Amino acid sequence: MSRREHVCQTAEETEEVGRALGQSLRGGEVVLLFGPLGAGKTQFVRGMATALGHDPTVVSSPSYALINQYHGAVTLYHVDLYRIAATDLPDLGLEELYGRRHIVAIEWAERLEEAGWDLGSSILVEIDYHPDAHDTRLISVDDVLPTDAMA
Repeated sequence: MSRREHVCQTAEETEEVGRALGQSLRGGEVVLLFGPLGAGKTQFVRGMATALGHDPTVVSSPSYALINQYHGAVTLYHVDLYRIAATDLPDLGLEELYGRRHIVAIEWAERLEEAGWDLGSSILVEIDYHPDAHDTRLISVDDVLPTDAMA
């Protein structure tokens, strides 16, 4: 497992970190995003989408839709679990998205942990506020070695 840490002072810098990750993705990856409300998870996904050739202006939080799809050379599924109880996760059919040739980005991945899901081979992204400067973000990106959990 490798860990990369970033300090971002603007939304554009957060997007740039997402763009850098997106450039390394080929399809089949699951990106799990952890962090408090307003930390920049959707901004990070916007950067990923840009790197994958999607129009960043259409990327928005799927808080009410739950899952947004951005079709292109590589389809990006953008999932938001903020309003989902752990007991309702099986009804979403997320496991049907895993292991395909598209990319799945899941905001509020804490809900998966609460439900006891095996996070398997995922890329973990933690975004948090800097303890000394509320307008600064700390972003950690961990690449987890693949397992059979999401194949």
